[in-house]
Amino acid sequence: MSTAKSNFERLHEAGVLNASHFSDHEKKALENITAEEADALISLKKKMGDVPAGKDFLRPNFPV
Repeated sequence: MSTAKSNFERLHEAGVLNASHFSDHEKKALENITAEEADALISLKKKMGDVPAGKDFLRPNFPV
């Protein structure tokens, strides 16, 4: 029996967001987006690529 991952877990594992930048309230709010919206953010992250180490302030976390 497998359990589905939360939107927050999926976005974090895909490198879309830095988990340490989110409060519990914000993490809970991410669960209000649809799976398709989360997929779109993950796809966008793949297209944009990684932010250079130590430069994460140059690109805001998703969602903005």
